[in-house]
Amino acid sequence: MKHGYGREISELDGTWLYTLENTPDRDRVDFPLPETDRSGWKEMKIPNNWYLTEVGDYDGALWFSRNFDLPSGMKGRKISLQFMAVDYMARVWLNGKYLGSHEGYFSPFEFEVSDTIRDTANCLVVRVDSPRDPTEYVLVDDPNNLSTPMSRDYKKHWARDLSIVKGHLIDAMHRPGAMTKFRQDGNTGGIWQSVRLIARGEAQISYAKVYSRIVERDFVPDGSALVSVDLEINNTGGRVIQAEAELRVEAENFDSHETLVRSCPVELQPGLSLRKLVVTIPEVRLWSTWDNGKPNLYKARIRLKQQEVVDDEQEIVFGVKDVRHDDATGHWILNGTRVFLRGMRYYSSMYMSEVSTERMEKDLREMLDMNINSIRIGSHVELDDFYSLCDRMGILVWQNFPLHYCYSDSDDLIERAGIMMRDMVRMLHNHACLGMWSVFKEPQIYGLPNMPNNYGRLCEILYETGKTVDPIRWMHKGDYQEGVQNLMTGCCQPGDLDMKRIRIEPNIVEFGSHALPSRKSLERIIPEKDLWPPNWDTWEYYCFFYDLQVRHTRLDLSLDSLDKLIEQSQAIEARTIKEQIEFLRQRKYLPVGSMYLYYWNDPAPVIGSGIVDYFGEKLPAYYSMKQVYTPVLVSLEWNKDPYVIGYDKFWKPGDLFVGKLWINNDYQRPIPATLDWKLQCSGSDRAEMENSLPLTLEKDSAKVVDTIYWPVPGGAKGDYLVKMQVRDEEGKILSENDFVFTIS
Repeated sequence: MKHGYGREISELDGTWLYTLENTPDRDRVDFPLPETDRSGWKEMKIPNNWYLTEVGDYDGALWFSRNFDLPSGMKGRKISLQFMAVDYMARVWLNGKYLGSHEGYFSPFEFEVSDTIRDTANCLVVRVDSPRDPTEYVLVDDPNNLSTPMSRDYKKHWARDLSIVKGHLIDAMHRPGAMTKFRQDGNTGGIWQSVRLIARGEAQISYAKVYSRIVERDFVPDGSALVSVDLEINNTGGRVIQAEAELRVEAENFDSHETLVRSCPVELQPGLSLRKLVVTIPEVRLWSTWDNGKPNLYKARIRLKQQEVVDDEQEIVFGVKDVRHDDATGHWILNGTRVFLRGMRYYSSMYMSEVSTERMEKDLREMLDMNINSIRIGSHVELDDFYSLCDRMGILVWQNFPLHYCYSDSDDLIERAGIMMRDMVRMLHNHACLGMWSVFKEPQIYGLPNMPNNYGRLCEILYETGKTVDPIRWMHKGDYQEGVQNLMTGCCQPGDLDMKRIRIEPNIVEFGSHALPSRKSLERIIPEKDLWPPNWDTWEYYCFFYDLQVRHTRLDLSLDSLDKLIEQSQAIEARTIKEQIEFLRQRKYLPVGSMYLYYWNDPAPVIGSGIVDYFGEKLPAYYSMKQVYTPVLVSLEWNKDPYVIGYDKFWKPGDLFVGKLWINNDYQRPIPATLDWKLQCSGSDRAEMENSLPLTLEKDSAKVVDTIYWPVPGGAKGDYLVKMQVRDEEGKILSENDFVFTIS
């Protein structure tokens, strides 16, 4: 037993018994009873996702059971049974008494069990149902799809109308079976986060929400902040309680001896009461992204006391910040200053019970090493520890609700999703890192006729629900509206797209490409008999996406070896991502204000879009991206029409090569620096042209600082490159880059 936030907590994690439900049409009436014979049930470590156990890819119901004694220190107190997360529908019995149910895979829920729990020999039974969504999967009647070499079931299929709210966990691109008839394979399910008993006093803080606002006078910040805590207090007794509510606010991760205290008497009627406590921080230290300040955090300790005896206590870590969306430009204002977000989409794993805090911290530290200052969580919800790490590391989070693609717009689905939307915002609200919300990943991406009106119906209700819980943060209804865009050239869009003739939106929430992993990793994904020559059914099942590879990536599938195909695929992805970044950053604030790579890592053992594969191996695109995601970046814009990125660039003798040299400075300070560049033939040190240019980089800027004009001489042939480097006054390299082209 351990104490947490003034409460006594006893974990019920460990070895549980389980059995598959053998009557899927109805509940077994004897399963919940303590006297049920469970001698034939198997063991499973909890928390766990059953896909990772011998159960494997199973959709349906499992029954779980665990016996336990009540710790002696909890006797005589009010006891709650709390589930941190169950995937997907849970029904719970204690000692044969039905406690209730819960739908949704990510949010905690609990039951008051003081009158049901015994001192010894308690029997807890949980029925967990993670069913296959009943939607119909329909073959896409498109010539490009029908002409692919896969058999019918492995060609592209779309769901008609999903109704289980699991987003990427149930239907998305990069998961086993994606885009085929088998899109729901690899089903997740189970008691995948902790179960615990909580002992509290009669008066309980059931929920506390922290609002913080920077105080302005005449529209100018005065250096102070207001902290307002909304309390939901549950009086579980049958009498009126006279108590005291106390709020103490102090520094959490910086040095300060100041403690701010606010207390007031509260009269609690039996049942739920609402209260508000407010304190002023006179000289506030703001939370900011790591590159624009410091992620300063405060700690709020909320206590309920009767005659100086603490009935209940909660401790909340929060930050004071102001994130605003400039609706006119689509740009982001953090604490009064416009900031550019170099972002990443992150999805730790489809089977999140396998992800440790240490693993997430490692991922985030590597992202910091790549100068990422913002993360977008798309169509799922991460473990709470992830958000706590982002709080401390100064990484701004854009959180999506778990809806993706082809959902129903029925009244029933809207009602159920609305409850889960409320739960998500309440659950994550207090995290300092949370900057903005989205209610639906891609509500208007639908591959069949008669598309549901999700943007006009479902998104409207989810938006209203979310804003009711959090009226301060910006809330986005759904990609690709409201200045939000996907720009995955060579993947979801043609690789030969003329980038200068398309409309660019301010917020690029997906850019990137896709590539084969290393041969070693690929051999762990594709069965040996289907690996080479490729069995296209199997390759498609594991997310090769034949149609996109042929039409958009222009991958040469006639290559005579697997190693050559891997090398070509990875080279295309690495170059495409590098040049996408350069192109978008050259358009900083004109109009681009944020950009998020799709993805950091592949969340399942598939051929994906991550720059790190499922097994943790970095692809070449990881290193090409790291080169150009620096806060200071030098890059080259070339003179070709159409302006195509990701592929070899050709000039001929007699052509004029023109290269505009751009420098981005994302820091909020000017930087004295020197730009050096050299145009040379590959393999030669002799410069055809070169320059060294002292300059001052304006703060938060992107500018053309020099231009190369080179008439290509008659004898020139082969590969050439422009090598570029920016150094500060001390000689430290701020950015190194190159541009490679061919004269033929």
